[in-house]
Amino acid sequence: MTGRQSLVGAGPIVASFMTFGLFWGSWAVMLFNIQHAFALSDADIGLLLAVAIAVAGASSAVMAHLSDRVGARRLLWIALLAWAGLLLLMSATHQRWTFAGALVLVEIAGGSIDTAMNAEASHRLMGNPAGLVRFHALFNGGALVGAACAGLLIHAGVSFRWVWPGIAAFALAVGLWTRLTDPGPAAPADDAARPAAPAHPLRRLRREGLLILLLVFALAEVTEGGVDTWGVLYLRHALASGVLLGAGAYVVGQSMAALTRGAGATLLGRLSARRALIVGGCVAGGGILLESLTHVSGLAAVGLMLGAGGASLFWPLVMSTVSRLASQVVSAVGTFTAAGYIGWVAGAPIVGWVSQTYGAARGLQILALAAFGVALISLLRPERKPGAEGTG
Repeated sequence: MTGRQSLVGAGPIVASFMTFGLFWGSWAVMLFNIQHAFALSDADIGLLLAVAIAVAGASSAVMAHLSDRVGARRLLWIALLAWAGLLLLMSATHQRWTFAGALVLVEIAGGSIDTAMNAEASHRLMGNPAGLVRFHALFNGGALVGAACAGLLIHAGVSFRWVWPGIAAFALAVGLWTRLTDPGPAAPADDAARPAAPAHPLRRLRREGLLILLLVFALAEVTEGGVDTWGVLYLRHALASGVLLGAGAYVVGQSMAALTRGAGATLLGRLSARRALIVGGCVAGGGILLESLTHVSGLAAVGLMLGAGGASLFWPLVMSTVSRLASQVVSAVGTFTAAGYIGWVAGAPIVGWVSQTYGAARGLQILALAAFGVALISLLRPERKPGAEGTG
């Protein structure tokens, strides 16, 4: 399938990436307000995110296997419609525990969206890592729009709760569009072509040489999942920056991430995915470390931009590698998505506890350490070509 042919009918997938970005961009800017509205400490935020994302990760792994039967497109529109309703529910919560419960449900539906849209994109752009990196820039485009809108609304005195119904409206429209363009599940394979007994996902990944990459990806998502949440919170809380500066730094960071992913697509023509991961890890780690070591808001904002730009390469680079090397792409993408959520789960409470106990700067340095770890492991890990047997 050529690059142009692979994008035929991909409109709902493009819109899904952008809508998902709207949510996470607005979340990063609004987290300071959410924290104060529900009287949550940094440790509380870390624990809440850990629980929500852990459940979402488990749901993602289950949904990956379900999508093999019903199709990723069908799973996507069902998850989008459910997510829209749950966002409305979350916007109506005013107690800490009802908000926590609603957030867990939102993350379960969000994990299903993440799995389905990544599986669909990876399948369409199989063997085209440069195209997949560009495709993921759509998420950053949505995130910068979400952050800018949330920042302006909060600056104007509008409650953060009104942002979620707006995102729900987008999700509803995209879900209906995806439903109308759903071709239905693929025809079942012939008995001769069907494997007699599918291998366990982890055994299959080990046989395909992807198990170490799975661990690298989990570590990478400690950084990518945390740089937006804790990086913006550090600007707004520790450095007492206003909402517009915090939102502005995030918007510029997401713009850099989108440009990085666009430039990264060209970079992949010259560098392997492994070397690009090394570069991304070093840039992300250096940027986050810079933010944590300065007390000047402008310089910290530059560090946040570099951190977001470097970390933005992790997800699409790993997914493009998986799409080239895995024998069962949808299932493998789901397993990697679950591992990414596990990285978020591990990182959120650790960073939250360290920030609460030793200060926000130390929490950011945990993220920098994880980014440098990605670069180091990628440097030591041999790269395998498609079709070669791997040992992990």
